[in-house]
Amino acid sequence: MPPELNGRLDFWNIGYPLGALVYFTALISVMAIAWALWNRSKYWQLGRPNPDVGSWKIRIKVGLRTLLIDSAGHRKFVKHETYPGLMHFLIVWGLLLLFVATTIDAFEFNTEKYLGWHLPTREISLQLELIWDIAGLMLIAGIGMAAYRRYVIRPDRLNTMLENSVLLILLFGQAMSGFVLQSFRMAATELEPSSELYSVESSYWSPFSYVIALGIRGFGFSVQAMESSHFILWWGHAALMTLTFVYAAWRFGPLMHIFVSPINLLLRSSVVRPKGALRPILNMDTIEVFGARDITDLTSKQLLDFDSCTNCGRCQDQCPAWRSGKPLSPRALIQDAKSYMVERAPLLIRDGKDAPPPDVNLIGGFISPEVLWSCTSCRACMEACPVSIEHIDTIIDMRRYLTMEEASVPQTAMDALNSMEQRGHPWRGTQSTRIDWMEGTGSVTMAEDPEHEILLWIGCTSALDGRGQQVAKAMASVLKLADIKYRVLGMEENCTGDPARRLGNEYLYQIMAEQNIEILNNYGVRKILTLCPHCFNTIKNEYPQFGGIFEVVHYTEYVAELLRDNKIKPRKAIPMSVAYHDSCYLGRHNDIYDPPREIVDSIPGLQLIEMGEDRCRERGFCCGAGGGRMWMEEAGTKVNHIRTDHFIETSADAVGVSCPFCLQMMEEGIGSKGLTSEKSAKDLLELLAESLNG
Repeated sequence: MPPELNGRLDFWNIGYPLGALVYFTALISVMAIAWALWNRSKYWQLGRPNPDVGSWKIRIKVGLRTLLIDSAGHRKFVKHETYPGLMHFLIVWGLLLLFVATTIDAFEFNTEKYLGWHLPTREISLQLELIWDIAGLMLIAGIGMAAYRRYVIRPDRLNTMLENSVLLILLFGQAMSGFVLQSFRMAATELEPSSELYSVESSYWSPFSYVIALGIRGFGFSVQAMESSHFILWWGHAALMTLTFVYAAWRFGPLMHIFVSPINLLLRSSVVRPKGALRPILNMDTIEVFGARDITDLTSKQLLDFDSCTNCGRCQDQCPAWRSGKPLSPRALIQDAKSYMVERAPLLIRDGKDAPPPDVNLIGGFISPEVLWSCTSCRACMEACPVSIEHIDTIIDMRRYLTMEEASVPQTAMDALNSMEQRGHPWRGTQSTRIDWMEGTGSVTMAEDPEHEILLWIGCTSALDGRGQQVAKAMASVLKLADIKYRVLGMEENCTGDPARRLGNEYLYQIMAEQNIEILNNYGVRKILTLCPHCFNTIKNEYPQFGGIFEVVHYTEYVAELLRDNKIKPRKAIPMSVAYHDSCYLGRHNDIYDPPREIVDSIPGLQLIEMGEDRCRERGFCCGAGGGRMWMEEAGTKVNHIRTDHFIETSADAVGVSCPFCLQMMEEGIGSKGLTSEKSAKDLLELLAESLNG
């Protein structure tokens, strides 16, 4: 036996060139996948050009890091969901390692036969066999876990279809046939004393196959029977592999995400656009259709999103709308949009602009307006999605169509929009003015004295809502104690436009944004301090789209820095436990998690309690007010009532917030439970001001 073969022989029992036909079956698989991707790319190209490309150098650099850490390393999969994360890890790495094994074998054989090269991997072929054996075992274990989860555990979020079952059967058949055919080879050669390839020691390097081979020999198979069985299984295994990929290409089902998802990860908007920023509508005066009524109104990236979705349901699990009984399921939204794309795209490709109108519209047919208006834009779905599907962009684009083209907006939301247009804020019916809160604070407006270190942006709710005004006063008190020379705009301050933009009225938003930017630039403002995370996000992340470049900080960041620099020092002890509620627009949209907790920890006597591992930080549950939901009626279970239940479960005395919307929603939730005498909602500024002034 040649020593370089180490007890193994290429194309044993198959022969050459007959065995080389397996390369033809592999070519069929590659061609099927390439055809499917090429055909599907025509669908994606129907969308508008993706405006979020930016520098390809940066995108590729960030994309590769994401693929290595999040995808290959499964950080996002395993972090919060160990079982499905481990299951996916085993399947992906099992398949990947077996693919590498097949590729190495092909290279070893062909380079040695035709080029005379002896690849280094030949020297460690037995050690590699151990890795390949483990890889096969990983794949089978992952498939078993997937089957058990899908058909025994049956979590609500999984939507099992026929193609899921077919795919599992095909993958399991591939994995097991690979093991069994190798075991027949081992039983007929390495474990057969009469064979020229007899080498029991070599068989130990494939322990799982070795055990099966012992079983085969225990059944008393003749060498001829083992060779015949191996021959049949070898070709069956090759055919099964080809069938798997041809089926995946034909159906463009879950397996295709192996090829599509990396592209989607590479093209995700957060590489060049802040997470909290919506995509603007440019050229408002010349655009034909506002928003999205058809797939041609969406971007190519959004259409790619639809094909990247594997229907896993992670987004649905985290969606506050779904969990409170609303019609919105982020998973179903993407799948329904995909169904529309699959039905509509062939007609558009064939007929172009002459394509007839769809029999069933995207909005109102495949996706109901109620689904779109249920979204709080909390970003929980996008945070949970392992393949960077951007649900919010698609929802807002469809809202834009409803609002600006159809004027089909919930009445209470329309009232808020009208109030913003007429009075500069969404609080229809309020009797307060923007300067009422200033009484007794010593605050000075920019018009009175423009010399300042920082501009304090109060926001509509903190200026006009009685409860919010208490927080504004607390902020003024903290700044005074820190000897910060701040100014406010007073009556010149208008709404940032955030509610208008999230409700789909991009036109009104852009008008308000440009007016605010002009006022701020006229005063030479460079640094802005905000009370509201929504104002913070809009001015920091969205105003630069219209030339408004400012340094913007939320009060939690600013105050935490004052504490670290010892410019303020809390003294009075407040014997109270506080469960901190993460604001969506502070947390998931802007990754600000630690500064609020630093404030709580700085106050003597205050005990910080988290809402729970799966209910805080990036997994924090929305209060229900974002996305313009503050100005919409809510049917059924209220989102803020669910969040209030989370707070009550902690047994904390108070729920701490850092957002005026969250403050209102949590106070209403506590009141709805009849617990106003036992529990309270406190903005962190109120607690800090009490300790500083005590």
